[in-house]
Amino acid sequence: MDLVFGYASLVALPESTAVPGRLRGFRRRWGAAMNNWEGGDAVKRFIDPETGERPRIRVAYLDIYEDAGCAVNGLALPVDRERLDALDAREVNYERVELTAAFEPAGAAGPLPGSSRVFAYLGLPEARERCRLGAERGDVFVSRDYAAGVRRAFAGLAPGALAEFDRTTDSLPFPERNLRVVEP
Repeated sequence: MDLVFGYASLVALPESTAVPGRLRGFRRRWGAAMNNWEGGDAVKRFIDPETGERPRIRVAYLDIYEDAGCAVNGLALPVDRERLDALDAREVNYERVELTAAFEPAGAAGPLPGSSRVFAYLGLPEARERCRLGAERGDVFVSRDYAAGVRRAFAGLAPGALAEFDRTTDSLPFPERNLRVVEP
C-alpha cells in the first residue's frame, strides 16, 4: 500500500483510512506559484469573484523544504495507481518524491507495513522560481479560500494540529486575495 503525505490542501480531502503523522526534516512555506494568465481555459485558473475577470497575477501555494530541526504534520492518504495518477494530474506545480524514511505515523497509527512507500509533492523548480519572481515583482497572491481551507482542515484534524501547523509553517509573505478557482 502506497501513501501520499498531505501537508496542506490534501489534508482537506475526505479520507477515513488516512494515517496521521509527520514528515521529519521538513518545514512548510508559501513557495510554489502558478502564472494565472497561462494555459487558457484548459487549465485550473482563478478569477476575481467581483469582476469575473482572470487577473494577470501569480497564485502561491504551500510547499515544503528541508529543515533538519523541524517536522510538518499532516495526513498520509492511501493510494492505488488510479488515485496516484489523479493526484499527479492535480498537483501540476509539484513533483512526487518518495519520502518513506522521513514519515513518522502519529500515536496509535503504529508503524506502516514493510512494503509501504510514502510520497509527498514538492514544488517544481519552475513553480518555486515563479514564486520568487512574483515576490520580487509584487504580483504574487494567495487565494483567501485556499489559505482558509487549509487552516480549517488542520483545525479539524486533531486537537493541537492547527497550532502545530502554525509553528511549522513560515509566515504568509504575500497578500491574500479573494479569488474563485475554476477547474477545466
